[in-house]
Amino acid sequence: MPIPKEKEIVIKAINQLGRRVSVSDIATRTGLPLNSSSLLINQIASETGGHLQVSPSGEIAYLFPIGYQSRYITRGIQRLIEKFTEKTFALGFFLMRISFGIMLILSLAIIAVIFFAIVISASKNRDDDDFRFDFNFFDWMILQDLLWNFNYSTYSPPNRISAKGTRKQNFLYDCFSFLFGDGNPNANLEERRWQAIAQLIRKDNSSVTADQLAPYTGTAPDNEDAVLPILVRFDGQPVVTESGNIIYRFPALQTTAIIGSASNTTKPYLNELPWQFSRANADSVVWIVVLAALNFLGSWWLFFETSRIPELAFAMPLIVLLVTYGTAFVAIPAIRYMFIQALNKKIEARNKVRQEYAARLNNPDEKLRNKLLEAKKMQIDQQAISADNLAYDTGRSALEQSIPNVS
Repeated sequence: MPIPKEKEIVIKAINQLGRRVSVSDIATRTGLPLNSSSLLINQIASETGGHLQVSPSGEIAYLFPIGYQSRYITRGIQRLIEKFTEKTFALGFFLMRISFGIMLILSLAIIAVIFFAIVISASKNRDDDDFRFDFNFFDWMILQDLLWNFNYSTYSPPNRISAKGTRKQNFLYDCFSFLFGDGNPNANLEERRWQAIAQLIRKDNSSVTADQLAPYTGTAPDNEDAVLPILVRFDGQPVVTESGNIIYRFPALQTTAIIGSASNTTKPYLNELPWQFSRANADSVVWIVVLAALNFLGSWWLFFETSRIPELAFAMPLIVLLVTYGTAFVAIPAIRYMFIQALNKKIEARNKVRQEYAARLNNPDEKLRNKLLEAKKMQIDQQAISADNLAYDTGRSALEQSIPNVS
């Protein structure tokens, strides 16, 4: 992915200046406006792992690691791989979702056909001393119980609308859900993170500290580098106080056209949602488990019986395939269940860390209290754009707006 021209100019200037620069250094070297220089240097520092440095007089410098430019190449390759993976997954996702349910039913039908072929073959050759088919009473009772449950279960057709009112129930889809789940519940985590950060900044009148952002970034409160992406996204400015604390101000977020106070929906910290095993309803899961059990037990039974019948050796590759599928249909959900438990423990740990960062703000020590007070003194009043006091409105004609309003 090509780097924008102005960004290339700034990167070249950073290299020429020895990788440790200030915004004014970049503006002087490149001739770019100070605002553009500040925005670009924040972007580059955020994307390549640059660091903020504060002098005793309160001036801010940016230090870039050796070889930082090569990270753009790595990021470009990663984006291409991600895009290719996304397209490939989208192409086959629908077929994958329905194929597992179809194969579950189809494999059971094949097992039934082979099973009855063996029974018929055994009845025709029961007087043959060379043919031994040990289909005993115990085998029959197991299969009879399974078939009874299959035909006379209390299963009722699943409701096509879930409790949430968004997910349509479908047996073929539910098979996929049972095997592989329903996707990442935190797929929109970054979107929720940026929304919460923007709401926090506006609530605190565009003057915040890294400590206040920590419950949403998840990084340590004293990690000032974690604020760089936020500065880039919301056009922020770092300011150093007389006591050496860094306060981040976001004037652009204080302009609003909403008249009156909007309700504050900011959560105290960013909460990740736990993974669910499946959103299929209980009846669907029971139905799938019955079919999976029939496939698993039936395929293994066929495998052991067929291995003792030379006349059915030709069917062994198919039976091995059925055994593999039937076993996988049981093993995959079991392994996934254990994986989800471990994954949810990590999510719970991250939520706990962010919650502790939020609790720290409610009971700050003296150092943090002073820092928060300094941020409060730098708050910016909200700039409301009133519909009754406009210099110009493109929704009205120029002639109409040039005529003074005479009462």
